[in-house]
Amino acid sequence: MILAVLFVVFAVLLLLEVPISVALVLASAAAIVGCTDYSLGLVVLKLHKASEAFPLLAIPFFVLAGGLMSAGGMSRRLIDLARALVGNVPGGLAITSVLACMLFAAISGSTAATTAAIGAIMIPAIVQSGFSRGSATGLLACSGSIGIIIPPSIPMILMGYVGTMSIGELFLAGVFPGVLIGLALMGVCFLTALVGRYPLSGHRLDLREVGSCLRRAALPLLAVVFVIGGIMFGLVTATEAGIVAVLYALAVSVLIYRELSLTDLLKALIDTAKITGIVVLCIGAATPFAWLLTVEQVPDIVARGLLGLTDNPVVIKLIMLAVLLAVGTFLDLTPAMLILVPIFMPVATGVLGMDKIHFGTMVVAALGIGQCTPPVGIALFVACSVSGTRMNDLVRPLLPFLAAMIGALLVTAFVPQVTLWLPRLLMR
Repeated sequence: MILAVLFVVFAVLLLLEVPISVALVLASAAAIVGCTDYSLGLVVLKLHKASEAFPLLAIPFFVLAGGLMSAGGMSRRLIDLARALVGNVPGGLAITSVLACMLFAAISGSTAATTAAIGAIMIPAIVQSGFSRGSATGLLACSGSIGIIIPPSIPMILMGYVGTMSIGELFLAGVFPGVLIGLALMGVCFLTALVGRYPLSGHRLDLREVGSCLRRAALPLLAVVFVIGGIMFGLVTATEAGIVAVLYALAVSVLIYRELSLTDLLKALIDTAKITGIVVLCIGAATPFAWLLTVEQVPDIVARGLLGLTDNPVVIKLIMLAVLLAVGTFLDLTPAMLILVPIFMPVATGVLGMDKIHFGTMVVAALGIGQCTPPVGIALFVACSVSGTRMNDLVRPLLPFLAAMIGALLVTAFVPQVTLWLPRLLMR
């Protein structure tokens, strides 16, 4: 009865377009009041306790660092480096945008920041190179979602909190899956340009130019060394690494590049407050919902249900991936993670024998694809706003890029070494 009330109320509220965080709280409150002897104050208690967890302090710092790096000129230097590295190949500018997103993801940790910073510069150039505006916008949305997989990653911090995993290991585990997704997207760009006979960029590979661009991009790239290296060697926690990233971004943008204005700083602070508020509210709102699922033994029910359908571990993993991809299309990453991880983790670690770090990386990668799929993909909204393209015009151009990302996800899910090799080498 509790589960029926919980899911029915939640579904009705979503259909009424009630904000997800509000729907989660109201559904939990309705289930507790209508079906249990617990006090309604339990909802408030769970919400407050979840929002005061220390690891969550890392989120505003990484969000602010990404905003400062974008406004402070770092993104432009990374784009120049990517363009110099790609050279004169079919789809060169599109491939450059993917590589630039991968580089910027390594210093921002945010899908929205990566999509906005790179998309504003690269989408017009990609269109001029022969791609349709819809394809260019879809590509940037998919490339921007790499920002939550390649470290530092805000969703990886959340995964570490929800699944009680090492954030440092999760960061390292996301390196190769992020690179794999980037390579898959580059492959689509290359084949599209080759089949469509799009004109070459004319920008040939020049080692002297690469060296010059590498020197100009050295300071942004050093941010990765400070953040990931500090966590990996135990010098700082994830939260302290976020503080280091903010201080470094401020120092480089203000004292060296001198491109960060007071207006840019205020905007970055305001954006950080908004994004952090949304994320923490979702975390708090999803906690009583997830607690009720645990009380009602939903993880055990799901495990028994999957084993009742099949005992084939490959099929069980495919079902889990299908659910993650489906939920990611209509539910934002944070509440989806908070609801699904407690349900699927016992199945993954107990039934399938998956390593927790491998499971966590797979979940972030799967839900990350939802960041660039309608109707609630944040990367898609940002890319559309940057390019001035309507969401309806992106459905067909998105398909080859999404297919490439799903292919990379399957490799990540079924080849554990892709995620586990680096953390085992450096941290275990």
